[in-house]
Amino acid sequence: MFKNIVVPLDGSPMADRILPHVVAIAQSGSQPARVILLRVLETTDKASTAVDSLEWHFAKAEAQAHLNEAAAQLVQLGLAAKTVLLEGGAAQRIVEHVHKHGADLVVLSSHGQGGLSGWNVSGVAQKVIYRAGASIMLVRASDENTPVHSGVGGETIQYRHILAPLDGSQRAASAWPLAIALARGHGADLLVVHVVTRPEMLQRIPLSLEDAALSKRLVDRHVTEADKSFDQLRSRLLPNTQTRVLIDDSVTRALHDLVVLEQVDLVVLSAHGHSCYSQRPYGSLVDSFITYGATSLLILQDLASNHTRRDIDEHMTDEATLPARRSSAAEEGRNLLAHFEI
Repeated sequence: MFKNIVVPLDGSPMADRILPHVVAIAQSGSQPARVILLRVLETTDKASTAVDSLEWHFAKAEAQAHLNEAAAQLVQLGLAAKTVLLEGGAAQRIVEHVHKHGADLVVLSSHGQGGLSGWNVSGVAQKVIYRAGASIMLVRASDENTPVHSGVGGETIQYRHILAPLDGSQRAASAWPLAIALARGHGADLLVVHVVTRPEMLQRIPLSLEDAALSKRLVDRHVTEADKSFDQLRSRLLPNTQTRVLIDDSVTRALHDLVVLEQVDLVVLSAHGHSCYSQRPYGSLVDSFITYGATSLLILQDLASNHTRRDIDEHMTDEATLPARRSSAAEEGRNLLAHFEI
């Protein structure tokens, strides 16, 4: 399971909703995980805005007091917790801390001080999710089943229905032990699902009888293989586990609909599946759940951390040099046009 968990907080009750989830995940392994409560105080451009030193001192003291209170409550529950207070841009400092200290899980709220918005995930949370290079737990601030409080207090979270999508790949299966451990620890119903998609055919007229028969044979073959795969897992399944093979034109649509139908309160899945593209931190299914999902997610990063973080750092470097490269390209363009002027 996880050893080092980083928990970004911003002092808002909405962000504090993640704390019961932190306790649940940290206590799910054979040994409790170490928790780092992280707060970043956003700084302004001092060249244009004078910072009142006394006001800044009070802000830091208030932020540290909030972290200390949360840490003390975690310690009372038997967890090892420490606090870190940083200054600067929130997303950047969080990502830097995760990379520097080798955190293997980041637990964060979809929204914080800015409140709920038209976006399913706040800007800061989205940057951390896509650049941390670690496993991620995303708690939906809009989830009515998530406790609202200003600390851990006496609030606890108990997962009731956990969904674990599988696509037959070893990557997807890497999240399987984690889903089992959580289901066992919470007495939750575990739903293991494989979605079979119908073959896609480009056409302007309805399928012929021959084409329809071929499509059905392919789907039936896929369903049979999925059932065989689940049969091989029977010995590892918990009594309260359901296996299901769905047939749909869209994997993401089928799973999103299932989350609503089965009242799933936690989705556990690997960052990539059988079509892994290692240059991206997540596959299309995970992207869809991050962007459009309405329930909490626990995403196990299946790529080696150094590989993932190297790609992310290169991407961030490319973004940082993009304005200069655009300026250089524009200058070259102007010189070229000047050369051809008559």
